[in-house]
Amino acid sequence: MESYPFLKRALLFLSELKKRTYPNASSLGKLCCCSRSTAMRTIDRLRYEFGAPLAYDESERGYFLTDPSYSFNTLPHGQDELVALVLLTELSQLIDDKAIATACSTLWARCTNGRADLELDLTKIAKRFSSDTTSVAQLAETNLVRLLGFAHRGQPLQLTYRSPWRHSEDKTYQGTFDRFHYSDGILYGMFHEVQGRHIVLNMSFVSSLEELAELPEEDDCISKAEQPYWLEGFGVWSGEKPTTISITIAAPASRYYAKQTWHDDQQDTWEGENLIRTFPGIPSPELSRRILSLGRYVIGVEPASVLDDIVCDVDALQALVSKEAE
Repeated sequence: MESYPFLKRALLFLSELKKRTYPNASSLGKLCCCSRSTAMRTIDRLRYEFGAPLAYDESERGYFLTDPSYSFNTLPHGQDELVALVLLTELSQLIDDKAIATACSTLWARCTNGRADLELDLTKIAKRFSSDTTSVAQLAETNLVRLLGFAHRGQPLQLTYRSPWRHSEDKTYQGTFDRFHYSDGILYGMFHEVQGRHIVLNMSFVSSLEELAELPEEDDCISKAEQPYWLEGFGVWSGEKPTTISITIAAPASRYYAKQTWHDDQQDTWEGENLIRTFPGIPSPELSRRILSLGRYVIGVEPASVLDDIVCDVDALQALVSKEAE
C-alpha cells in the first residue's frame, strides 16, 4: 500500500464515502497526511478517470455517492497507468523480445477490460505516438490515450486553437489527427485540416475539442495533399523543408552542453575548446529561445535567418532595458 500513494488515498476516501461521513479534500488530506491539492486531485481522478458517482453536498460540505449501491470491487487503471503502458509499448519495440511485447498486450487487455471507451488495440494506437522519453510524467494530464484513440479511428474533430507566437485570436480547425509526439514537456500533434493542409499543433494551445459526426465533403483533399517533412527536434514537427542549423558554443559552456542531446541527428565537432553543434531544423521560437538561453557563450549561429530572429528578440529586450533606465 505504501508503494501506491494514490491507491491508498483513494481507498481511504471510498471508505469514508461508505460510512457517509461526507469526506472532502481537507478531511482526506488529514487522513492521508498530504496536501489539500493532492487530496483534491485524488477526488478528481476518482470522479473523472474511474467513474465514481460522486456529488458534493453544500450543507454537509463534503462528497457522497449518488448511487449507494455502487460497488468498488477493484480500482480500474487510470490515465497514469494507461500512458505508462503506451510508453512501455513504444520502448518494447526497440527490444527484440516477443515475451515483453506479449506481456504488454496482455496487461493492456486487463486494464481496458469492460471499458467501452478504450476498446482499442494498444499496439495499433501506440504506432501513432513517439516521444523523446523526457519529462514523460506530465503525459497523464494530456488525455493522451483518448487522443491516440481519435487518431487511430480517424475521428473527425473540430478544435479551437491559438498560438501566442502566431495568432492574435482563436482559430477553428476541422480535420483529423494522424500522429502525436512528446518532447521537452510538450505534446505536439500532426493535424490533417479539412482544407488539405498538414499543420503541427502544440496541444497546450488547444482550448476546446469537439467530436464531429463527419467532415465536409472537402475532406477528400486531405489524402491528396503533399505529405509534410517529418522533422522531430526542439519539440516541433515541421511542415517546412529543414535546413542545417549550426551553433558554436564557447568554453566553459561547451563542455557542459557537449554532454547533452538536443537532437537525435546532431553532429558535434570541436575547434579548440569551442563546440560546433549541427542538426536539421528550421527557424522557430523554440530554437531562438534555446540559443538565447546560452547567453554570452554563443559565438556563432547559422543560417542567417535564425540569427535574424534572435536579433529581433534581443532588440526587444534592449528596448525594455532602455525604457527602464529612463
